[in-house]
Amino acid sequence: MRVIVTGSSGLIGSSLGLRLMDDGIEVAGIDRLPNPWTDRIPTRLEDLCATGPVNPETWGKADVVVHFAARAKVHESVERPANALENYTVTHRVLDYCRQTGTPVIFGSSREVYGDQATVPVREDAVRLEGAASPYAAAKLAEEALIRSFSRCFGLPFIILRFSNVYGRFDDLGRNGRFVPLLCDRVPRRAPITIFGPHKTFDFTYVDDAVEGTARAIDRLVHAPATVSGHAINLGTGEGTSLLQAATLVAEAAGVPPYFDLGTIRVGEIAKYVADLGKARDLLGYSPRFPATRGIPLAFQWWREWHFGEAPAPA
Repeated sequence: MRVIVTGSSGLIGSSLGLRLMDDGIEVAGIDRLPNPWTDRIPTRLEDLCATGPVNPETWGKADVVVHFAARAKVHESVERPANALENYTVTHRVLDYCRQTGTPVIFGSSREVYGDQATVPVREDAVRLEGAASPYAAAKLAEEALIRSFSRCFGLPFIILRFSNVYGRFDDLGRNGRFVPLLCDRVPRRAPITIFGPHKTFDFTYVDDAVEGTARAIDRLVHAPATVSGHAINLGTGEGTSLLQAATLVAEAAGVPPYFDLGTIRVGEIAKYVADLGKARDLLGYSPRFPATRGIPLAFQWWREWHFGEAPAPA
Protein backbone atom coordinates (compact mmCIF):
# COMPACT_ATOMS: atom_id res chain seq x y z
CA MET A 1 0.00 0.00 0.00
CA ARG A 2 1.16 3.55 -0.77
CA VAL A 3 -0.21 6.50 1.20
CA ILE A 4 0.32 10.17 0.35
CA VAL A 5 0.31 12.39 3.45
CA THR A 6 0.05 16.15 2.93
CA GLY A 7 1.31 18.16 5.87
CA SER A 8 3.72 15.29 6.55
CA SER A 9 6.11 17.51 8.55
CA GLY A 10 3.44 18.57 11.02
CA LEU A 11 2.29 17.25 14.37
CA ILE A 12 -0.06 14.48 13.24
CA GLY A 13 1.54 13.96 9.83
CA SER A 14 4.97 13.16 11.26
CA SER A 15 3.70 10.62 13.78
CA LEU A 16 1.31 9.10 11.25
CA GLY A 17 4.04 8.75 8.63
CA LEU A 18 6.35 6.96 11.05
CA ARG A 19 3.53 4.70 12.27
CA LEU A 20 2.56 3.68 8.74
CA MET A 21 6.16 3.02 7.76
CA ASP A 22 6.64 0.87 10.86
CA ASP A 23 3.57 -1.07 9.70
CA GLY A 24 5.25 -1.75 6.35
CA ILE A 25 3.26 0.85 4.37
CA GLU A 26 4.96 3.07 1.80
CA VAL A 27 4.56 6.76 2.68
CA ALA A 28 4.99 9.74 0.36
CA GLY A 29 5.02 12.98 2.30
CA ILE A 30 4.21 16.40 0.85
CA ASP A 31 4.96 19.57 2.78
CA ARG A 32 6.13 23.09 2.09
CA LEU A 33 8.83 22.79 4.78
CA PRO A 34 11.39 20.09 5.59
CA ASN A 35 10.53 17.83 8.51
CA PRO A 36 12.39 19.13 11.60
CA TRP A 37 11.79 15.94 13.60
CA THR A 38 12.84 13.04 11.41
CA ASP A 39 14.45 12.32 8.04
CA ARG A 40 12.78 8.91 7.74
CA ILE A 41 9.68 10.11 5.89
CA PRO A 42 10.31 10.60 2.14
CA THR A 43 8.99 14.10 1.53
CA ARG A 44 8.35 16.14 -1.58
CA LEU A 45 8.80 19.84 -0.78
CA GLU A 46 5.92 21.66 -2.45
CA ASP A 47 3.85 24.71 -1.62
CA LEU A 48 0.29 23.53 -2.18
CA CYS A 49 -0.95 27.13 -2.22
CA ALA A 50 0.30 27.41 -5.79
CA THR A 51 -2.33 27.88 -8.47
CA GLY A 52 -3.21 25.39 -11.16
CA PRO A 53 -3.93 21.68 -11.02
CA VAL A 54 -1.55 19.08 -9.64
CA ASN A 55 0.19 16.96 -12.26
CA PRO A 56 -0.66 13.41 -11.10
CA GLU A 57 2.65 12.12 -12.43
CA THR A 58 4.59 14.25 -9.95
CA TRP A 59 2.81 12.67 -6.98
CA GLY A 60 2.51 9.18 -8.43
CA LYS A 61 -0.19 6.61 -7.75
CA ALA A 62 -1.47 6.01 -4.23
CA ASP A 63 -4.08 3.89 -2.50
CA VAL A 64 -5.26 6.83 -0.38
CA VAL A 65 -4.40 10.48 0.31
CA VAL A 66 -4.41 11.70 3.90
CA HIS A 67 -4.82 15.46 3.66
CA PHE A 68 -3.56 17.30 6.75
CA ALA A 69 -1.84 20.32 5.15
CA ALA A 70 -3.31 23.57 6.49
CA ARG A 71 -2.61 26.77 8.35
CA ALA A 72 -4.04 25.66 11.66
CA LYS A 73 -3.96 28.74 13.92
CA VAL A 74 -7.56 29.70 14.53
CA HIS A 75 -7.05 33.17 15.98
CA GLU A 76 -4.44 33.95 13.32
CA SER A 77 -7.15 33.45 10.70
CA VAL A 78 -8.97 36.40 12.28
CA GLU A 79 -5.84 38.52 12.02
CA ARG A 80 -4.97 37.18 8.54
CA PRO A 81 -8.18 36.04 6.81
CA ALA A 82 -6.23 35.12 3.67
CA ASN A 83 -5.04 32.02 5.56
CA ALA A 84 -8.55 30.60 5.24
CA LEU A 85 -8.49 31.06 1.47
CA GLU A 86 -5.13 29.31 1.30
CA ASN A 87 -6.54 26.33 3.19
CA TYR A 88 -9.45 26.07 0.76
CA THR A 89 -7.15 26.40 -2.24
CA VAL A 90 -4.85 23.66 -0.95
CA THR A 91 -7.78 21.29 -0.41
CA HIS A 92 -9.14 22.02 -3.89
CA ARG A 93 -5.78 21.09 -5.44
CA VAL A 94 -5.53 17.90 -3.40
CA LEU A 95 -9.05 16.90 -4.40
CA ASP A 96 -8.28 17.59 -8.05
CA TYR A 97 -5.40 15.11 -7.85
CA CYS A 98 -7.76 12.59 -6.26
CA ARG A 99 -10.35 13.24 -8.98
CA GLN A 100 -7.84 12.71 -11.76
CA THR A 101 -6.46 9.49 -10.27
CA GLY A 102 -9.55 8.07 -8.55
CA THR A 103 -7.73 8.09 -5.20
CA PRO A 104 -9.79 8.01 -1.97
CA VAL A 105 -9.10 10.85 0.47
CA ILE A 106 -9.11 11.27 4.23
CA PHE A 107 -9.49 14.90 5.26
CA GLY A 108 -8.28 16.33 8.55
CA SER A 109 -11.08 18.64 9.65
CA SER A 110 -11.69 20.27 13.02
CA ARG A 111 -14.13 20.62 15.89
CA GLU A 112 -14.24 24.29 14.87
CA VAL A 113 -16.94 23.37 12.31
CA TYR A 114 -19.41 22.94 15.19
CA GLY A 115 -19.06 26.44 16.60
CA ASP A 116 -20.42 26.90 20.11
CA GLN A 117 -22.89 24.18 21.08
CA ALA A 118 -25.37 24.39 23.93
CA THR A 119 -24.65 20.85 25.10
CA VAL A 120 -21.81 18.32 24.95
CA PRO A 121 -20.77 15.77 23.83
CA VAL A 122 -21.25 16.91 20.25
CA ARG A 123 -22.44 14.55 17.52
CA GLU A 124 -21.32 14.78 13.91
CA ASP A 125 -24.72 15.99 12.72
CA ALA A 126 -24.49 19.16 14.86
CA VAL A 127 -22.64 21.19 12.20
CA ARG A 128 -24.20 24.62 11.58
CA LEU A 129 -23.11 27.09 8.91
CA GLU A 130 -24.06 30.00 11.16
CA GLY A 131 -21.80 28.55 13.87
CA ALA A 132 -18.56 29.42 12.09
CA ALA A 133 -16.74 31.60 14.61
CA SER A 134 -13.63 32.32 12.52
CA PRO A 135 -12.41 32.34 8.91
CA TYR A 136 -10.56 29.11 9.75
CA ALA A 137 -13.81 27.43 10.78
CA ALA A 138 -15.61 28.77 7.70
CA ALA A 139 -12.88 27.38 5.46
CA LYS A 140 -13.13 23.95 7.09
CA LEU A 141 -16.88 23.97 6.50
CA ALA A 142 -16.32 24.93 2.87
CA GLU A 143 -13.66 22.25 2.43
CA GLU A 144 -15.97 19.59 3.83
CA ALA A 145 -18.66 20.73 1.39
CA LEU A 146 -16.17 20.64 -1.48
CA ILE A 147 -15.18 17.07 -0.61
CA ARG A 148 -18.83 16.00 -0.59
CA SER A 149 -19.39 17.66 -3.97
CA PHE A 150 -16.38 15.80 -5.45
CA SER A 151 -17.78 12.58 -4.09
CA ARG A 152 -21.20 13.26 -5.58
CA CYS A 153 -19.93 14.42 -8.97
CA PHE A 154 -16.90 12.18 -9.44
CA GLY A 155 -17.58 9.18 -7.21
CA LEU A 156 -14.67 10.03 -4.90
CA PRO A 157 -14.56 7.89 -1.72
CA PHE A 158 -13.76 9.92 1.41
CA ILE A 159 -13.72 10.11 5.18
CA ILE A 160 -13.71 13.38 7.12
CA LEU A 161 -11.96 13.19 10.49
CA ARG A 162 -12.80 16.00 12.90
CA PHE A 163 -9.92 16.45 15.32
CA SER A 164 -9.96 18.38 18.59
CA ASN A 165 -6.94 20.13 20.12
CA VAL A 166 -4.36 17.53 19.14
CA TYR A 167 -1.10 17.82 21.09
CA GLY A 168 2.00 15.83 21.98
CA ARG A 169 5.16 14.62 20.26
CA PHE A 170 6.39 16.75 17.32
CA ASP A 171 4.38 19.81 18.37
CA ASP A 172 6.31 22.91 17.28
CA LEU A 173 5.77 26.15 19.19
CA GLY A 174 7.17 28.39 16.49
CA ARG A 175 5.36 26.71 13.61
CA ASN A 176 1.95 26.22 15.18
CA GLY A 177 1.82 28.11 18.49
CA ARG A 178 -0.62 25.68 20.10
CA PHE A 179 -1.61 25.89 23.74
CA VAL A 180 0.09 22.80 25.20
CA PRO A 181 3.59 23.48 23.76
CA LEU A 182 3.24 27.10 24.85
CA LEU A 183 2.64 25.83 28.37
CA CYS A 184 5.52 23.37 28.17
CA ASP A 185 7.85 26.18 27.13
CA ARG A 186 6.81 28.85 29.61
CA VAL A 187 5.49 27.15 32.73
CA PRO A 188 8.81 25.55 33.87
CA ARG A 189 10.58 28.90 33.41
CA ARG A 190 7.85 30.77 35.28
CA ALA A 191 7.61 32.98 32.21
CA PRO A 192 4.48 35.12 31.80
CA ILE A 193 1.58 33.34 30.12
CA THR A 194 -1.98 34.53 29.65
CA ILE A 195 -4.80 32.01 29.44
CA PHE A 196 -7.51 33.56 27.30
CA GLY A 197 -10.69 32.13 28.74
CA PRO A 198 -9.39 29.81 31.49
CA HIS A 199 -12.70 27.96 31.73
CA LYS A 200 -12.85 27.20 28.01
CA THR A 201 -13.20 23.42 27.90
CA PHE A 202 -12.05 21.23 25.03
CA ASP A 203 -11.41 17.62 24.14
CA PHE A 204 -7.60 17.61 24.25
CA THR A 205 -6.44 14.69 22.08
CA TYR A 206 -3.01 13.13 22.46
CA VAL A 207 -1.30 12.59 19.11
CA ASP A 208 -1.15 8.79 19.45
CA ASP A 209 -4.94 8.64 19.70
CA ALA A 210 -5.24 10.85 16.61
CA VAL A 211 -2.81 8.62 14.73
CA GLU A 212 -4.57 5.42 15.81
CA GLY A 213 -7.92 6.75 14.61
CA THR A 214 -6.41 7.86 11.30
CA ALA A 215 -4.66 4.52 10.74
CA ARG A 216 -7.96 2.74 11.30
CA ALA A 217 -9.69 5.10 8.85
CA ILE A 218 -7.04 4.34 6.21
CA ASP A 219 -7.50 0.61 6.66
CA ARG A 220 -11.29 0.83 6.43
CA LEU A 221 -11.37 3.21 3.45
CA VAL A 222 -8.93 1.08 1.44
CA HIS A 223 -10.23 -2.39 2.35
CA ALA A 224 -13.92 -1.82 3.16
CA PRO A 225 -14.90 1.53 1.61
CA ALA A 226 -18.61 0.78 1.54
CA THR A 227 -18.69 0.69 5.34
CA VAL A 228 -17.11 4.11 5.94
CA SER A 229 -17.04 6.27 2.81
CA GLY A 230 -19.08 9.45 3.05
CA HIS A 231 -18.86 9.76 6.82
CA ALA A 232 -17.59 12.55 9.05
CA ILE A 233 -16.15 11.09 12.25
CA ASN A 234 -15.09 12.76 15.50
CA LEU A 235 -11.74 11.77 16.99
CA GLY A 236 -11.02 12.77 20.58
CA THR A 237 -11.19 11.39 24.11
CA GLY A 238 -14.84 12.05 24.89
CA GLU A 239 -13.75 14.04 27.95
CA GLY A 240 -13.54 17.78 28.52
CA THR A 241 -10.53 19.55 30.02
CA SER A 242 -10.51 23.28 30.73
CA LEU A 243 -7.54 25.42 29.72
CA LEU A 244 -6.81 26.05 33.38
CA GLN A 245 -6.86 22.32 34.13
CA ALA A 246 -4.50 21.65 31.22
CA ALA A 247 -2.13 24.35 32.42
CA THR A 248 -2.20 22.93 35.94
CA LEU A 249 -1.31 19.46 34.61
CA VAL A 250 1.76 20.93 32.91
CA ALA A 251 2.75 22.73 36.11
CA GLU A 252 2.44 19.48 38.05
CA ALA A 253 4.55 17.62 35.49
CA ALA A 254 7.17 20.36 35.67
CA GLY A 255 7.14 20.38 39.47
CA VAL A 256 6.44 24.11 39.76
CA PRO A 257 3.60 26.00 41.47
CA PRO A 258 0.88 26.96 38.98
CA TYR A 259 0.63 30.66 38.25
CA PHE A 260 -1.06 32.18 35.21
CA ASP A 261 -2.50 35.47 34.03
CA LEU A 262 -6.16 35.02 33.20
CA GLY A 263 -7.67 36.81 30.20
CA THR A 264 -11.00 36.83 28.39
CA ILE A 265 -11.91 34.69 25.41
CA ARG A 266 -10.70 36.15 22.11
CA VAL A 267 -12.61 36.92 18.94
CA GLY A 268 -13.04 33.83 16.75
CA GLU A 269 -12.71 31.32 19.58
CA ILE A 270 -15.39 29.00 20.92
CA ALA A 271 -15.90 28.16 24.58
CA LYS A 272 -16.66 24.45 24.86
CA TYR A 273 -16.38 21.21 22.93
CA VAL A 274 -16.35 17.53 23.83
CA ALA A 275 -16.57 14.88 21.10
CA ASP A 276 -19.26 12.25 20.86
CA LEU A 277 -17.26 9.16 19.85
CA GLY A 278 -20.14 6.87 18.94
CA LYS A 279 -19.39 6.81 15.21
CA ALA A 280 -15.66 6.42 15.76
CA ARG A 281 -16.28 3.37 17.92
CA ASP A 282 -18.89 1.87 15.59
CA LEU A 283 -17.19 2.51 12.25
CA LEU A 284 -13.50 2.39 13.14
CA GLY A 285 -13.35 0.38 16.35
CA TYR A 286 -11.65 3.42 17.87
CA SER A 287 -11.07 3.60 21.62
CA PRO A 288 -8.94 6.46 23.02
CA ARG A 289 -6.19 5.52 25.47
CA PHE A 290 -4.84 8.92 26.51
CA PRO A 291 -7.05 11.14 28.67
CA ALA A 292 -5.50 14.53 29.39
CA THR A 293 -4.29 13.34 32.80
CA ARG A 294 -2.11 10.79 30.99
CA GLY A 295 -1.37 12.55 27.70
CA ILE A 296 -0.34 16.01 28.94
CA PRO A 297 2.41 14.67 31.24
CA LEU A 298 3.67 12.59 28.29
CA ALA A 299 3.69 15.70 26.10
CA PHE A 300 5.69 17.59 28.70
CA GLN A 301 8.13 14.70 29.02
CA TRP A 302 8.71 14.69 25.26
CA TRP A 303 9.16 18.49 25.24
CA ARG A 304 11.75 18.31 28.00
CA GLU A 305 13.63 15.48 26.29
CA TRP A 306 13.65 17.11 22.87
CA HIS A 307 14.47 20.67 23.87
CA PHE A 308 16.72 20.11 26.86
CA GLY A 309 18.38 16.79 26.03
CA GLU A 310 17.43 15.07 29.27
CA ALA A 311 16.89 11.87 27.31
CA PRO A 312 17.28 10.78 23.67
CA ALA A 313 14.65 12.36 21.40
CA PRO A 314 12.38 10.16 19.29
CA ALA A 315 13.80 9.15 15.90
